[in-house]
Amino acid sequence: MSLCCFYPFRCVHLYVVCVFPGMLLSVFVVLLFTVLYELLKVWKLWLMERSLASNPASPQGSNTALTQATSETSLPPAGHKYRWVLLYSLQAAVHVVQVTLGYMLMLCVMSYNVWIFLGVIVGSGLGYFVAFPLLRLP
Repeated sequence: MSLCCFYPFRCVHLYVVCVFPGMLLSVFVVLLFTVLYELLKVWKLWLMERSLASNPASPQGSNTALTQATSETSLPPAGHKYRWVLLYSLQAAVHVVQVTLGYMLMLCVMSYNVWIFLGVIVGSGLGYFVAFPLLRLP
């Protein structure tokens, strides 16, 4: 199989693009989906950091803190566990959306259209350029 540079672009049997503006719109939509995919990757990493920070089972101090007797003041609040479960559930939902979007983008690339392929590549680079500096923000 070889890549196709021309339209008609056929993603599904019901969606056939035979004009240049339609092809341009298709590439732009695929580019936006790829940027959204990169943003979801960053959001999932941010949620993972937040859920690990609020995990009641994770050690918060050094080994000397573990040897000290725990008092009531050092126990996490009652809502702390529910917050962790909520963050973890949200992380799982974001993962499902990310995997679904990734498979949709894979199917677009498997159409063997050069312009759609370039839209995915440019969207991935643009999404990485925009999204990953957001991880460093407090």
